[in-house]
Amino acid sequence: MAIAVTKIVLYEIAGARICSSCKKPIAPDEKAVSFRCPNCGAVTIWRCYKCRTMGVPYKCPNCGFEGP
Repeated sequence: MAIAVTKIVLYEIAGARICSSCKKPIAPDEKAVSFRCPNCGAVTIWRCYKCRTMGVPYKCPNCGFEGP
C-alpha cells in the first residue's frame, strides 16, 4: 500500500504599505522608505517618495510623535 504525500506551502500575506503622511497605498515598485518610529520604536513608518521629498509631516499612531 502506497501513501501519497502532498506538500503544502503556506505564504504569509504581507501587510499593505501605506504612506504615513498622505495615507495612499505604496506600490511594490514605487520608491519609498520605511523605518521604526524614532521615539517609541514600536511602529513601522512608511513614507512615499513624494511626501518624503516634500517634507510632509507624519505622526506615529502609537505615541503621537510627529516628524518631518
